[in-house]
Amino acid sequence: MSAASGNERRRALRPARAAAVTLTALTLVLAVLAGCSKHEGKALPAPKVGETTTSTEPIDLTQVSITPIAVVGKPTTTTRPLGGGKASIFGRVLDDSGSPVPQALVRATYYGDPSKPEVIEALSGDDGTYRFDQVLGGQWRIRAWKAPTLATLEDNTLFLGYTDQRQLDLKVKVATDYVLTSNMAPATPFIGSAVELAVLLLTQSVDQDGAIHRTPVGGAGVTLNITGKWSLSGDATQGTDSSGRAAWTLTCTETGQQPISAIVGGQEWPLKVPDCHDPMETTTTTTTAPPPGASTTSSTKPKSSTTTSTRPKSYATTSTRPAGGHY
Repeated sequence: MSAASGNERRRALRPARAAAVTLTALTLVLAVLAGCSKHEGKALPAPKVGETTTSTEPIDLTQVSITPIAVVGKPTTTTRPLGGGKASIFGRVLDDSGSPVPQALVRATYYGDPSKPEVIEALSGDDGTYRFDQVLGGQWRIRAWKAPTLATLEDNTLFLGYTDQRQLDLKVKVATDYVLTSNMAPATPFIGSAVELAVLLLTQSVDQDGAIHRTPVGGAGVTLNITGKWSLSGDATQGTDSSGRAAWTLTCTETGQQPISAIVGGQEWPLKVPDCHDPMETTTTTTTAPPPGASTTSSTKPKSSTTTSTRPKSYATTSTRPAGGHY
């Protein structure tokens, strides 16, 4: 067979081979589709739920606001105990005469942590009442004042139980414009001997924190009102210096208590001065007499004492010499 006829035969077989390959591929596709057709008409399975990550760390509540404690009047809270409690403190603010003091500032200090005391405040009502509700149990200190004249001079401390309902009336006293103290030297005045009497004049006021401040008053006139038996050297009225001090020289003329008072701005202060004494006074020794029939002489027999001599352990008084030796 010639080469030309062979080439023609190969060209004739190419379409047949291509058709066979196409038929084989089609058969495989149909087989795959037939395998999948058994799920036809059925619902697809639900997808798997993805895994979740949980955390056991506590929730940060530091930024959560807490409702302030309910108080009567207008509260001016600086800081307050953290969290709510179930205890209450209430009462009235009263002055020296027992009358209610309205619009007094009441401060309650909580010492849950003594190094970090916490404070809540409220104003008393028109009837002098105040109240702190939902407070924590523990150690508390309560004060009241009304600047610039009224202050609590007592230290009101209490321990509050977890659910206690405690009533506490707060007494405030008037801080007068002036306060005057006195001193005498020598401390014991004798008849006929001169002594110096000095007074110290201060002005005082209550600040916004309830503290009393005292300041020396200079240039004020102080007049002695002598009702006792004293001889005064100089004028009865003296002016205070820059430190608030004024002084007089006096001589006592009779023994006993001899009153003196000082007058400033129309107000009078009785001064505490010691009793006057006679320089010839002698000290009397009182001897208690024995009862009737008792012997006035008594002999005290000394207790029998035994003198013991502690002797050291006996030491040998013989001398030992070498055997056979001679001195």
